[in-house]
Amino acid sequence: MDKLKSFFLIVSMTFLFQSYQGQQFDLEKLILPVKQKELKKFDLTASDAGVGTQAAQYSSYLSHAIDDGKLSLNFAKIEIGKAPDTDSFTQSMIRFYGKGIENNLDGYTLTIEDEESFQKVLNYLLIKKEKFNLVFDDGKENEERARVFNCYQNNTIYLVLSRFNSKGKKVGYIDAIAAHETFLLTSRLGGAFGYYKEYLEYRKRKPTNFSYLDFLKETDDELYKQNNNLH
Repeated sequence: MDKLKSFFLIVSMTFLFQSYQGQQFDLEKLILPVKQKELKKFDLTASDAGVGTQAAQYSSYLSHAIDDGKLSLNFAKIEIGKAPDTDSFTQSMIRFYGKGIENNLDGYTLTIEDEESFQKVLNYLLIKKEKFNLVFDDGKENEERARVFNCYQNNTIYLVLSRFNSKGKKVGYIDAIAAHETFLLTSRLGGAFGYYKEYLEYRKRKPTNFSYLDFLKETDDELYKQNNNLH
């Protein structure tokens, strides 16, 4: 009898362990801002590195559950794979941003070091035009290329940067930011997104429907035009 009880106990524990290990979270379904208590499964811990501007500062939070492999991520049911030749996800695979411990989380950065996963997510964003509106596309496909998508269904802005790593693999990251979080968005618009930041500043004096293509036409600056991919 004791052996039988032990057998059932081992089977039950194995099942629970596998169920816990198999937990998945679909980031496309995440509505920002989100309360930290609603993401308990991520086991978030504050990081020393924050982001922001002089007007507003945001703390950043890393996920122990992701780092330990207890929770896996997907985007629109597209699994975000591990980086090749590593045993675990990179520490910065997912990083959330919020103004305080008890406050909402207003955005996140998802770093995708697996080429296949990144390409699938990027293709999904590009194909689903009825959901994701491409409003900025600058750079060269064989170098860095920055894209900005507006998703009106969940009031989220997605900044997508594609690049090539040291092994020649196309990888990148996605910043998802609640549309009303202007300061957080501004803090993330560096590097390849610099022209989009200048466009947003210029647009303050224009109608709300003033697009990036309108900006290119009105400024008539070859520097802005040379790597633009919008038509």
